Amino acid sequence: MTILELFDGALADRRDAPAYGDVSFSALHTGARRVATKLRELGLKSGDCLALYSENRIGFVFAYLASLRVGSIVVPTNVLYRASDLGHILENSRAKLVVVSSQTAEYVKHLGKGYTTIDASEIERWAGDESIKPFVADYHVKPDDIATIVYTSGTTGRSKGAMLSYGNLAMIATQVGTSWRWQATDTLVIALPLFHIHGLCAGLGGSLAMGGRIVVHERFDAKRILKSLRDEKATMFFGVPTMYVRLLEHAKPGEVPKLRLFVSGSAALSADLHAQFKERFGVEILERYGATEFGFPLSNRYAGPRVGGSVGNTTPGMSAYIADPNGVDPVKPGEVGELMISGPSVFKGYWENPEATAAAFATDANGVRWYRSGDLATYDAAKDVFQIVGRLKELIITGGFNVYPREIEEEIEQFPGVRACAVVGQLDTARGELPVAFVEAEKGFSTEALLALLRERLASFKVPKTVHVVEALPRNALGKIEKPRLRDQLAEKAAR
Repeated sequence: MTILELFDGALADRRDAPAYGDVSFSALHTGARRVATKLRELGLKSGDCLALYSENRIGFVFAYLASLRVGSIVVPTNVLYRASDLGHILENSRAKLVVVSSQTAEYVKHLGKGYTTIDASEIERWAGDESIKPFVADYHVKPDDIATIVYTSGTTGRSKGAMLSYGNLAMIATQVGTSWRWQATDTLVIALPLFHIHGLCAGLGGSLAMGGRIVVHERFDAKRILKSLRDEKATMFFGVPTMYVRLLEHAKPGEVPKLRLFVSGSAALSADLHAQFKERFGVEILERYGATEFGFPLSNRYAGPRVGGSVGNTTPGMSAYIADPNGVDPVKPGEVGELMISGPSVFKGYWENPEATAAAFATDANGVRWYRSGDLATYDAAKDVFQIVGRLKELIITGGFNVYPREIEEEIEQFPGVRACAVVGQLDTARGELPVAFVEAEKGFSTEALLALLRERLASFKVPKTVHVVEALPRNALGKIEKPRLRDQLAEKAAR
């Protein structure tokens, strides 16, 4: 099955129902077909790349759906990217056309490469122009055809383009739709960027495939989101942990909206935050696990139990196990190892990068191909849940002992006055590495008191050598803390 078949099924049942804000399914898909006609006139054809370099807006959605109809390849591009990252993506993908906005057009122009750009406002005008004949494809895309190339964050060198097929997108929509009991009567509110798989594939894709309604904000603002949840009669909200922290800060007694489902992902949700949110909102956040390369293969169960600090178990059609980081053999129950993923939502590989693709997979003794997630995890057999404890490359080895940053972070997050934290390794000539903590904290926060508590609760080699109090931790567009930048800061200080 392809994602277009899911979209068409929902359209057949819900033509006049609202799909995107107040825009109906019929108007959304008809508008997209008009845009597809204009894109074909501009020379875009099956297999060409269309880059979307725009903030959240309906023009982005029309262009995305139009590209799928044409059979071209969508390249969602982070609106925070500038010359280096933007140039790499457009050049590497060989983008035929670039959809921009008034906020982003100048950055493409400054590259000086002569890319053909289309303003998102023009896309929106085309979608509403009844004189444009809606495009009808004279062929059918196949499940294995590439639908989108989503570039990874590039924490280890240049970002790589993960190729997701029409079948992958269909499976991702099915994963979230089935696991979270998505109904056509649901209204989802999000402020996630549509250039990311969380917003594009889980949020937009899931909603359009399940026949629900989605309300998309350009950016996250806690007060506006709380109002939107009430005014739009929302039933679902998808966010990242930072968003939930802000919702707790701004939600006044008596103004807490009652939703059936809050979903968190893209970064670890602390058990403490999970408990605080349940107490205030009366609903347990459902934490899931996903990545650009494989969608959302793990999720806490909708009907429970939702175990704080865990990412649940496998979603429909997916398999997972924990392997020895140096091979593919399973570790013993309760031991830490690398999380391995297999199933129909796993991507096809990295765009024109066979070496990276080969390194990303391992084959077990039964011939099953597994994606090496790079995430360190444990499996709790009693609760039947997986827990992410860190990244393989973030593992700190100090004096021969393995230290998992997440373990320290969970202790720090429980300390009064801590808003957010991150633990990274700092090079040390004697012990190899030492754990160092960066903390966002409120006034009156005491590093001495925090360290005293950590010495009581953690082994001595796990206690951070230093605690740096910062005004704001570096984050990406999703609000995920960028640890490589923190390690760079430590290296720069050491070099002075």
